[in-house]
Amino acid sequence: MQPSTRMTTPAVPSPASRTQRFIVVASQVMLIALIWICADIVSRRFLPQVPSSLLGLGVVLALLWTGVIRRDWLAHGAGWLISEMLLFFIPAVIAIIQYPDMIRRNGLAIFVVIVGSTVCVMASTALAVDATWRIQAWHARRRERMAAEKQA
Repeated sequence: MQPSTRMTTPAVPSPASRTQRFIVVASQVMLIALIWICADIVSRRFLPQVPSSLLGLGVVLALLWTGVIRRDWLAHGAGWLISEMLLFFIPAVIAIIQYPDMIRRNGLAIFVVIVGSTVCVMASTALAVDATWRIQAWHARRRERMAAEKQA
């Protein structure tokens, strides 16, 4: 068989689909923001020792796990937030520019903390991914055994 030599052009989204995509992304970002705002209120009033971001993440995880919300209700909005994450670092860069004396005095300590926390995040992410993979593999083997026992 000969591979096709015909060139295909990527489909250009119609204005209606772009508008629909914008509405979907905006509504998902609003849902994520609403969950964070609720978590912030609960954190400030009842659980001041728990950061609202962790509480909100836990709530989202619990809602996804229980099926109250589906992954596709948040996927595009979360993807947009992640793709625009650089905007969230602008205040940190401005702070560095505004306080050069502090950077000169504490620059090495700040650098060590940044590198150390990055290593900790990477290590904990690797451990979490490995644990999740092992759990999924265990569940798959268990399902296969149960299916084999059912057939026998």
